[in-house]
Amino acid sequence: MSLQNKKLGVLCFIRAVCPILMLTVFAAPSLAQFSKFTISGAPTPVGSGARAAGMANAFVAIADDATAASWNPAGLVQLELPEFSIVGAYNASTDRFTANYHPEFDSHHREDGLELNFLSFIYPLPRPLWGRNVSLSLNYQRKFDFGKNFNIDYDLAAVLSSGTIINQFLNMKFTQKGGLGAISPAIGIELTKTLSVGVTLNLWRSSPLGENDWSQTTRLRTTAFLGSRLTNLAQTTREKFDDFEGENVTLGLLWNVTDRWNLAMRYDSAFTGTVDYESKTTGVRFNLHPANFLSPTAQTLREQREVRFPDSLSIGAAYRRNDRLTVAMDITRTDWNDFYMKDGVGRKFSLVDGSRIDIPGERTHLKPTYSVRLGSEYVMIPKNPDDRLDRLWSIRGGLFYEEEPATNKSSRSARPGNGKPDRFFGFAAGLGLLVKQRVNIDFAYQFRYGHGVDKDFLRGPKGFENELLQHRFVLSSVVYFKTGR
Repeated sequence: MSLQNKKLGVLCFIRAVCPILMLTVFAAPSLAQFSKFTISGAPTPVGSGARAAGMANAFVAIADDATAASWNPAGLVQLELPEFSIVGAYNASTDRFTANYHPEFDSHHREDGLELNFLSFIYPLPRPLWGRNVSLSLNYQRKFDFGKNFNIDYDLAAVLSSGTIINQFLNMKFTQKGGLGAISPAIGIELTKTLSVGVTLNLWRSSPLGENDWSQTTRLRTTAFLGSRLTNLAQTTREKFDDFEGENVTLGLLWNVTDRWNLAMRYDSAFTGTVDYESKTTGVRFNLHPANFLSPTAQTLREQREVRFPDSLSIGAAYRRNDRLTVAMDITRTDWNDFYMKDGVGRKFSLVDGSRIDIPGERTHLKPTYSVRLGSEYVMIPKNPDDRLDRLWSIRGGLFYEEEPATNKSSRSARPGNGKPDRFFGFAAGLGLLVKQRVNIDFAYQFRYGHGVDKDFLRGPKGFENELLQHRFVLSSVVYFKTGR
């Protein structure tokens, strides 16, 4: 997926599930947690592969390699030989936190990791069915990577009307790991010589290739002085989300308008998945003056929850000027108003800001997000090629603009915001090598940047800002087999 789901997209989508911190001005602060999916790219369903990544993921109207099932299953009919593909990715992101009047809050938080991003086998049927070409594929896709961690400090000093001085020192560590993937059989069918359709069935299940689960650990340490009274709190919450299961489909359409122009559309259906949830909270609170006492706490909760993902629509166009140069553009729209988690007693919490979406006055109506991607590929075909090319190089590049859902409410307000999305910008570059027309090796790099984003994560410090920088390296290989149509 774009800067992917791990891209990602993604989800998600789905780049982590992250808490919202509500830092209060009381001597013993409270921590209210909700979950939000954040991924290494905008949480929209984009596909896999270094070739597409090098073109800034503008690939819906191309989809002519072994990753087609993840981009546009209608493109499968363009493949004439059986193909096997494998894609790996390395993702690294840095969050830079700042807050007005709170220098202790200034910090950098880095997360990185390797993943198996995609695995597929494509088989074009050797004989047409009813006079039409048909291709089948079986794929594994790692759609969302929830890796995230940060360690923040927050200090507060205030004077009450009575003249009592409050001093509070808080440290919070958050660690999350895990992700979601799908086993995805797909089929592409040629309706006419210029029009094809396809469908991918995404079975969100744990498999030997990847577990569909994630966990998050939140450690809170706070010391507060209310006049001469001391309160110290140490609390750890461990949450596990196991065995996520769900199903959705990806529908694709590809129209070869002319020899040079392709138009395409892809629709990813909304779906609801179930997950087994367990939370364990342990802690101890120590008060000093007027009476010493130790107050340990322990809470455990187990229940089945539901996670609702929204649908998404992409349209794309590709222009092939000649055998060397191809230019493509994609636009994707996603509505995040029904992106939520439903707990065991039926309450629905937005996975954007944690608000109760089943309470009309509380929820924020989020504006839909859009992504625009523009990419190109140049194949360095010799002017007088031999009958057989042993090495064929390609260079790729592109630019993209992405949005992630956000409430845009002020840092200290509990009221709904205007729902304006966060904005991200990035570029991509890639290189490809076809060896003896049998093995394709592709490499891509993507950079993504957002300023003033993710304010739904941390709400409390006045003037909180986050600057996000993401780097993504993708390596993929496609092997072509001799037998085919």
